[in-house]
Amino acid sequence: MTLIQLIRNRLGTFIVILIGLSLGLFVLQTALNSNSGLLGGKGDTVGYIDGKKISYNDFLTVVDKVTESYKLQNNKANIDDNLSYSLREQAWNKMISDYLNDREFDALGITLPEKQLQDLFYVNPYPELKKSFTNPNTGVYDPMIVKNYIDNLDKQDQSGQDPVEKRARWNNFVEYLVNEVKADKYKALLKGGVYVPKWEAEMEYINKETKYDIEYVKLPLTDISDSAVKVTDADLQDYINRHKVELKQEESRKLEYVIFTSKPSSDDTAKSFDYVNTAYNHFVSDPTDTNFFRMKGDRGYDKMYWSSSLITSNKLKDTLMKMPLNGTVATFMEDGDYKTAILLDRKMMPDSVKASLIFLSFQGKDSTAIKTKSDSILTAITSGEAMFEDMARKYSDDKSTGEKGGDIGYMRYNPGTDKELNNFIFESGKVGDVKKIMNKNGAIIAKITAEPLPSPQVQFIMVSKTVESSSETENKYYEAAAKFLQDNNSPEKFDTAVKKASYNHQMAEQVKKNDFQIPGLSSARELVKWAFNSNKDAISEVFSFQDNYVVAHLISITKEGTPAVDDVRNQIEPQVRMELKGNLIAAQLSTTLAFNANLESIAAKFGKKVESGNNFSFNDGYFANIGSEPKLNGALPELKEGKVSKPIIGRNAVFVAVLKSVSKPAAVADYNQYKEELLSKVAPNMEYQYQEALKKAIKIEDNRYLFL
Repeated sequence: MTLIQLIRNRLGTFIVILIGLSLGLFVLQTALNSNSGLLGGKGDTVGYIDGKKISYNDFLTVVDKVTESYKLQNNKANIDDNLSYSLREQAWNKMISDYLNDREFDALGITLPEKQLQDLFYVNPYPELKKSFTNPNTGVYDPMIVKNYIDNLDKQDQSGQDPVEKRARWNNFVEYLVNEVKADKYKALLKGGVYVPKWEAEMEYINKETKYDIEYVKLPLTDISDSAVKVTDADLQDYINRHKVELKQEESRKLEYVIFTSKPSSDDTAKSFDYVNTAYNHFVSDPTDTNFFRMKGDRGYDKMYWSSSLITSNKLKDTLMKMPLNGTVATFMEDGDYKTAILLDRKMMPDSVKASLIFLSFQGKDSTAIKTKSDSILTAITSGEAMFEDMARKYSDDKSTGEKGGDIGYMRYNPGTDKELNNFIFESGKVGDVKKIMNKNGAIIAKITAEPLPSPQVQFIMVSKTVESSSETENKYYEAAAKFLQDNNSPEKFDTAVKKASYNHQMAEQVKKNDFQIPGLSSARELVKWAFNSNKDAISEVFSFQDNYVVAHLISITKEGTPAVDDVRNQIEPQVRMELKGNLIAAQLSTTLAFNANLESIAAKFGKKVESGNNFSFNDGYFANIGSEPKLNGALPELKEGKVSKPIIGRNAVFVAVLKSVSKPAAVADYNQYKEELLSKVAPNMEYQYQEALKKAIKIEDNRYLFL
């Protein structure tokens, strides 16, 4: 105790200081290495759109909105990583699009007044509305269905759909509709603002109808071998300087990586098989063990009946419809799962039944009162005092069906529907029967109004097990990846290793900072983030992506803007080589032309022949026996009769040409045809590509890769 007290007395102050310094260093390190915003960090800013700061929370709000909209529209509760990434991209693009549209709409005073919005619902319906609110019986758009739907958005219907979700879906649709109509107005303004003056239409007419007959000598660039032309870095740089706009590049990374994919071992496969085969043997030995069904069945013991169209297993779909009751299906493999099944019952049941429903919702009401009210309605119907249709119109909380006397049309058998309702409509009930059913959402009074021909339905128990790697197997593949990293932790060793052994070696040439997928990996976000936070030639740690373990080498870093020669060498070297060949041939021709050579002497000197081309025009996109040569098009008006042209360096050949004759069209009084032709070329681009043009006029800084 004396020693401890001594340490406390003499070192106490030092320890306090040491702890304080450690905490300070920790906070400083966190600030420097995070996005907290301290010392110039990015903070919570994911980017800028035309100077407007986009915070991470603002971005997530839009992501959530886009995601929820997708879920509601596609009736999906969950989405996978790939779809989540795609929706994030949609959200970012939506923020850019909304900013540009709002700016343009505000500047031009483009609005959608309430009366016009109402007209889109009831008078002149928008196409998207027609799809959802056309009367199935008449095939005609019914505004009353829309009105009933809007009036009952915040009420629960017999389907149990959450009113909050209904309201959210509708609000999203209205927002979409408003933006679409405003955009249509904007596009109409753009399209209407395109004007073709008479002089331009006249020029179009002349360029199209003026015909040139020429003679020419063609010297193909392929006459010079590739080896005869040396392409230098200076040549490549000159080409880059002349094509900066076309070659402008995004920031990217070039990666190579080795993938170790975990595959189930024979033991893993055997365990899955044994699990299912044990169930199969139990089915055979005791086909009435309902406790076993509850414990092992994929759906427990649900007692539901399934038509062939609802059974997802192709093997079971056919087998269960033919085998005897209590028959078992021997263990089999399908879609990566071992499966077995036992048939409990088979009966003839209607696949769909026409019914009418009256729905009384519990929402915001006393449940006891609803039960009492539903009993009264049922008694009035079954005693003959009231018609079902009249009660539906008067009392049903689902106005969309209530207006039609409760008619819901033909209802298909669905295992996910209320079991008691299913049992009444598809099993125990017959045409004309009426029954009350209570569930968590309220009271349903159902009536069977018509029944089609029945089809065979089966009740069965299925047990399945996916064949997947065990933790021991996963560890084996992880250890293999870790061993590869340990042995090949430099670019030289990495490259040597992948050349010698048969690894799953992949290349990703141009990885963008927000990419989610790369070749061979459907979900590789962490690897992409690593690449954009590492230096050239870095070797990564072992990354884990689903069943894959990955070790990567960052080969190169491409900066945004004008590329360096090495960035585009392989891309542009063929074009530069062809240019040099063209220049070489043109120089040879110029030397020959200096001695007043004619086409015949030029053809003889180069071992070619003089060829003819008739009815060529400036507007031609393709020449017979020549192909597409825009520079030859451009040279046609400059050709002189009897005089050999200067060398014309084309895409695939160098030409010298002589004009034989030219036929010019007579002036016409009306150039409207040519105005329309020009408008048909320009207007669609104005209408459908305006956003891309607007985007080029603003600065967009995208830093989402730091957060995602």
